[in-house]
Parts: sequence; C-alpha cells; structure tokens
Amino acid sequence: MRYLVALTLAVLSICAYTVSAQSHNVTWGAIGQYDILLDSQVVQEKYKFLRVVSEDFTFPTKGRTNYYTITAVRCIDQYTNGNGGYATLVSGGPGAKNVTIHLKSKRDHGFNFLIQIYGRY
Repeated sequence: MRYLVALTLAVLSICAYTVSAQSHNVTWGAIGQYDILLDSQVVQEKYKFLRVVSEDFTFPTKGRTNYYTITAVRCIDQYTNGNGGYATLVSGGPGAKNVTIHLKSKRDHGFNFLIQIYGRY
C-alpha cells in the first residue's frame, strides 16, 4: 500500500511539473504549401522588478506596405520553463494584410518571442 501511495505521489508531481513547465506558443491560421515567410522577428523585453512588462508588435512596420494576404501568424515562446509571456491577437491576422499582437509577461518576468508571419499573394 505504501508503494502505491508513493508511486501515485511521484506520478502526480511529474504531471504537475510537466503542466507548469510549458511554453506559451500560439498559432493563428494555417501555413499552406505555397505560403511564404513574410517576416520573422525576435521580440523580447527584460523583466522589471515586481512588474508586468508588455509590448505591441505590429506588421507591417510604420511606413511600409504589405501587398500579401496573411495566412498564418506564429508566436513561439523562447522560454520553455513556463515563465515566458503570453501573446494575444489584437487586430488583423489571417485574411488581412496587417497584424497587431499584444505581448505580455508574467509578474516579475520578461518575455522572448519569435514571431513569424506567413502569407501569399
């Protein structure tokens, strides 16, 4: 009986670690066979003591024009320990020619995202 309890506790602790140590990756849309990579950027912000840091990412950048239709937006969290940030689609995205993404960290942490935007003509 003790072994069963010990085994159950071990499995539960492993599951709890696995759930808490995940990246916050997100993909909007789907990348098709003929889609091309329109933009790829690393967006990062360092932590501020006891603060939540945030930033808005916009494509295309100010003064530029995008002639392609966006088919997919991929935000890959570079922090794989579960302490990375969160990405939220604010406007645009798949089916549009622009996109704005709000990036936000956990309290007392920073974020580091690889943002990839795919599209077709």
